[in-house]
Amino acid sequence: MSFSSDIKEKLCRESGRCPNCRNACLSGVFEFAGRADGGGIRFATENEYAADHIADMLRQYGGEVRYIKMVRDCRFFLDADSEIMKAVSSWKMRALSCCRRAYIRGAFLGGGSVSDPKSAYHMEFVTRGEARAKELAELLSGFSVAAKITRRKGLYTVYIKECEAIADALALMGAHGGGLELFSVQVERELRNRINRRVNCETANTDKTARAASKQLAAIRKIKDAGKWASLPETLREAGTLREDNPDMSLKELGETANPPIGKSGVNHRLDRIIKFAENL
Repeated sequence: MSFSSDIKEKLCRESGRCPNCRNACLSGVFEFAGRADGGGIRFATENEYAADHIADMLRQYGGEVRYIKMVRDCRFFLDADSEIMKAVSSWKMRALSCCRRAYIRGAFLGGGSVSDPKSAYHMEFVTRGEARAKELAELLSGFSVAAKITRRKGLYTVYIKECEAIADALALMGAHGGGLELFSVQVERELRNRINRRVNCETANTDKTARAASKQLAAIRKIKDAGKWASLPETLREAGTLREDNPDMSLKELGETANPPIGKSGVNHRLDRIIKFAENL
């Protein structure tokens, strides 16, 4: 099961806090994924939990509700005198905070999806109507969730990119576990990135030290081969000997090994003088 399907399954367990929440949720569902279809309602979904949940909500209005599951599609057959759609459309007249949350939940069940946080941070709600997209974006903004709208292929998409905003949206819809999972993945990713940066930095420093040491050792060999080693000052010979004896040590470690110890800059200065001396031979 995908992350998005798992979230929808969790949302199907939410029932709302007042009787009007059911109207609000169904309004979100049908405004984002439903349409009238010959005495019934057609609802596009791949999620059987969502289909069953919507059927259960419709049955609470009374009367028989039959529906046929098809690939990416469901058809709900209602009684001819059903007042369902009228009731559903009236939810805004007495909408509470819980009702607005229920509408957003329904919009997600109908036309929403969220990417697996292990690959990307992206949540979206797709609808055919620009007014519906703007209304949803305003509702999300009312809960301090920033969303943007784009149009592609004749459809309007309300989307959220930030990890925290997606987690907040999941929480306000009722999928608290999904928000926690999102944060868990974010922490794991940040920790992995921090470790990778540290390893890369240490590797770069090691490579830099190895290249510098190689150049210093080559200079020392050149001076010795030319028979000029004894002509160098004692301080330079000491630094050169330390480098020959400890080819893998950093400048700081070489300085700590000296007797008496000297600083990193002091070691670097002496080894640079050895290189310059070799270059002038």
